[in-house]
Amino acid sequence: MPKLERWGGLVALLSGILGVLYFPFDSAALFAASDATEFTGFIPWSDAFRDLAAPLLTFDSPAVVHRFYARLSFIVILGFAVGLVALHSRQAGKAGRLERWGFYVTLVGLALIAASVFVERWIGGGHGGPSRVGDWAFVVLEVPSLLLLIPGLPLFGIGTLRAKVAPRLGAWLLTISVPAVVLLTLLLGHLSGGMLVLDLAWMVLGYHLWSQRATAKAATAEV
Repeated sequence: MPKLERWGGLVALLSGILGVLYFPFDSAALFAASDATEFTGFIPWSDAFRDLAAPLLTFDSPAVVHRFYARLSFIVILGFAVGLVALHSRQAGKAGRLERWGFYVTLVGLALIAASVFVERWIGGGHGGPSRVGDWAFVVLEVPSLLLLIPGLPLFGIGTLRAKVAPRLGAWLLTISVPAVVLLTLLLGHLSGGMLVLDLAWMVLGYHLWSQRATAKAATAEV
């Protein structure tokens, strides 16, 4: 399925770019909508960014602005899932059991976290939405998703390294993604900042998948 793999790579690439772009808006909007004493990371970046991007952060109340940007994470996660399927299809012939286990565990984890975001941000209303909806989504969807993604992402990353099909940079970023997400979240103050490592991973891996047709054409022309 070369065509599906290629277009899946494009979806993953665009999702990674969207994740990078939406992170500062989502985080800054959340900080504005939350108590001023809430932890905002060890790197003091949000105040300067709010001044720089004021028109895009003040078009409505802080809670509504945050709800708008937070909903974009649903698109990003779905894009990662599409990229995961495309990459697994691309390297399935050379992948071992570790990659397959990592793929299935990560795919279910992404499906659950996407469902959690949809329930919390679209049905529950996001920040300031009904607490029962958020509590239900957290317990039933988000916690199980994290329990799956914590082992799933490194397993898939290691399996991808062993398959030697995708760029090693992207595979390594998946392999170290769990501690990297925690570290970046602490530094930047919000999970969308921690997700930058996954955004970058899928930009690298997505571009690799998307560019395969051009690479194949170039190789054919040389022959």
